[in-house]
Amino acid sequence: MIDIHSHILYGVDDGSESREMSLEMLRMSEASGVTDIFATPHVNRKGLVPDWTDLQAKAAELQRAADETDIHIAIHLGAEVELNGATMDLLKECKDDRAYCLGGSHYVLIELTDRTRPNIAENMLSTLQLRGYWPVLAHIERFPQLLEEPDRLLGWIEKGILCQCNTGSFTGYFGPKVKERVRTLYQNGVIHLLGSDGHRTAFRTTDIREAHEELERLARKEKRDDLWQTATANAALILKDRVCYPDVPDHWHVKKRGFFSRLFGH
Repeated sequence: MIDIHSHILYGVDDGSESREMSLEMLRMSEASGVTDIFATPHVNRKGLVPDWTDLQAKAAELQRAADETDIHIAIHLGAEVELNGATMDLLKECKDDRAYCLGGSHYVLIELTDRTRPNIAENMLSTLQLRGYWPVLAHIERFPQLLEEPDRLLGWIEKGILCQCNTGSFTGYFGPKVKERVRTLYQNGVIHLLGSDGHRTAFRTTDIREAHEELERLARKEKRDDLWQTATANAALILKDRVCYPDVPDHWHVKKRGFFSRLFGH
């Protein structure tokens, strides 16, 4: 498994608080079957932009510490870039250094917020693509505005924009509404990448074993391909900086709710 979204770098954002916590988060990842993990600290949140060179040094230091303590996992650097007006100034052009991109690729993890309007986001994403970036939308199940316009989402995917979801959303960690949304996304086949979005060791962890079991159960129930394997294969393309061409549904399918679900609101 390749974890595409995590906050394992300590002392950078609201993620890991210490070197020891970061190493424990990596141990949790390794125990979950993760071979590669992307460190994606928050960038451009509340106007804060960590220096890319500093982030590179922190990621390299953490990799050395992991190697020295026999944690067999590869750390790749990226960022979770909040999409707003300042993003256009930050990501001016996808140059050779690929600052804030995922693992030195053209891919960049983009975070939408409650304040984001889909029509404005669409223009910004198109501009980023023209500048050479390949956007990946972070945890889109937590962005209900977009799911209210599923045809727009399908249009974005047709233009090459990928969608990442958090593993904890499948287990209900972020609440029943988010779980319902991620199930809808799953049933429509528009989840391309998975990430723990791990922040700490006591909560929002990088332990994704429960989610793996839930995804296996869903694959059997829905008779769909194993998303765990599909997401890993797509993440491997990011590591190779190759274009991912996911299938796009012909239309958006809304699963009908059963009588008791409608009656009791579950």
